[in-house]
Amino acid sequence: MSKGVINFLIALFLSPIILSAQSKALDCSSVREGTFYFYPLKSKGKFVIIRDGSIQKEINPKTSDTSFWKVDWINDCMLNLKFIRSSQPMSSAHKSFFSSHITVIKVLRVAKDYYVFNGGLDSISRNSAVDTLWLKPR
Repeated sequence: MSKGVINFLIALFLSPIILSAQSKALDCSSVREGTFYFYPLKSKGKFVIIRDGSIQKEINPKTSDTSFWKVDWINDCMLNLKFIRSSQPMSSAHKSFFSSHITVIKVLRVAKDYYVFNGGLDSISRNSAVDTLWLKPR
């Protein structure tokens, strides 16, 4: 068998595999901006998150407390959040803690009604947790 025929057969058999891998690429464009609903695990709390451009607001509907975060997209599906301020007074220790760290978020899966993310303090390789943001209230 000639080298050209072998290359053709390899390309023929690999094409479906390559196309399948490309079609499974994660598209995070639908979660870059919008209103999301967060129900932390092991908690009865809920938060409304509004991401608009480079700002994210996290609102506790029960207390109306709102925190503001600077959004910095690292790539299509990964972002950093840097604390800006809170609408409620904070202790200097809390301000110092939030100001000296970033929250790193990696979107793992986007579905019709939600997306799954891995989030951590300063990194997703340590002290991180997987959770869900919903596109509609539950």
